[in-house]
Amino acid sequence: MKGWKYGVFLLIAVGLLGLNGCSQYPKQAADGSPWDSSWTMLGSVLGTEEPENDFFLLENYSVLTGEDLYYATWATGEPSPYTNEDGEEVEVYDAQLYVLVAGCADEEYAQQNKEEWIERQQETYTITEIWDETRNGQTYTLLTYECNSETNPYHRGISAFTVYDTYAMSAELLCRETFTGQEREILLSFLDGCHYSA
Repeated sequence: MKGWKYGVFLLIAVGLLGLNGCSQYPKQAADGSPWDSSWTMLGSVLGTEEPENDFFLLENYSVLTGEDLYYATWATGEPSPYTNEDGEEVEVYDAQLYVLVAGCADEEYAQQNKEEWIERQQETYTITEIWDETRNGQTYTLLTYECNSETNPYHRGISAFTVYDTYAMSAELLCRETFTGQEREILLSFLDGCHYSA
């Protein structure tokens, strides 16, 4: 398991679930906000404000593998080369935020997806804290952890998981040892800026 290749293992987990089709973008968010065109869209279900600490959008895949699956990542700091365990040279940033939204056949499958993601985190990292917290009207399960693998360029992280209607959503903020930002505050602020479709 390559703990830092977050998108890869989540795609495997999602691949086991029934997925439904895409729909049109909403006009209003569940929190009462009008849908803002400046938000980063992940399908028609989630719009996100930009994270703090000079994060910039690195990738945004509107649809993965033709299914109801959406992925975006933000980064901060200057990239540095890193050779992964496959011998490939990749770029690693001071910190990187990954968000995945997966449309499921129904709410039960979405909940199952969320639970599987949490289990994978517990298997991959050394968990230091786990709790539930409500941000902007949506309740998340959060985990903080240390990345102890020698093949992982990141030192620590924090993740959030939730289910909204028939969608499972996860956000993972991974930080290098030299990153001086407060990852908990950054992720919680990001969740405050997550808007789900009404």
